[in-house]
Amino acid sequence: MAERLPRLCIFGDSHYACLRQAEAQGLVDVSGVDLEYWGHVGTRFRYLAFRDGAIHPLDDFTARRFAKFNARGRTFLPAADFDVIHVTGARVYVWGLFVRLLGALAEGPFVSSGLARRMLSDGLRGQSGYRLAAGLAATGTARVLLSPVAFYTAIPPARAGAISPAMAGLIPDRLPRFWEILEEVAAADGIRLLRQPAETVTAGLFTDPAYAVADHLAKADYEHRNAAYGALLLARAVALARQG
Repeated sequence: MAERLPRLCIFGDSHYACLRQAEAQGLVDVSGVDLEYWGHVGTRFRYLAFRDGAIHPLDDFTARRFAKFNARGRTFLPAADFDVIHVTGARVYVWGLFVRLLGALAEGPFVSSGLARRMLSDGLRGQSGYRLAAGLAATGTARVLLSPVAFYTAIPPARAGAISPAMAGLIPDRLPRFWEILEEVAAADGIRLLRQPAETVTAGLFTDPAYAVADHLAKADYEHRNAAYGALLLARAVALARQG
């Protein structure tokens, strides 16, 4: 009797679209997994809640919108139906957390390591998308991976002055530890947090424009990513799912 393939779900907001594009363009070999997508634009995330082992829309309209973009027409997402769930984007942001903490550290020796950890942990756990991921993980029925929203594409005019020279000088030493803290916090909640791929990062806290959506300057879209970026995330999720 043939062994069942690992069941992998990509769950997210508009930031998961680049993974779908990567698969559609044949940039990732997804053989060896039973792959499914469940997601929608971020505004609909205000109408999601976790209960009874699943993520449920709060109204019929939201349920229909999510079902429309799922091959099986799912109106809700049960953790037990999958072996691995890769929460992608899902309105989980880390850029602002890092910038605020760098700003505080640049002002002087007033932020202890304990306070830094508290700022990062509270900032992560306070986001609704993260709480959905934590709910899935708490069921113990699926491994949950989390890829937060990528850093802004370098460099949005509105963010041009966000990182002072003093803050920039702290990035090489501090940012790896920030990521470690987030990984530790997520692990305590049963989640494997995945850092933004290093090859996509430029100037410490921005994303290389090579991974931006087409015509991102004309569209003033500094958040969303192209299929090349999606391929990096999808390949990583598929590889982890294959591990069993």
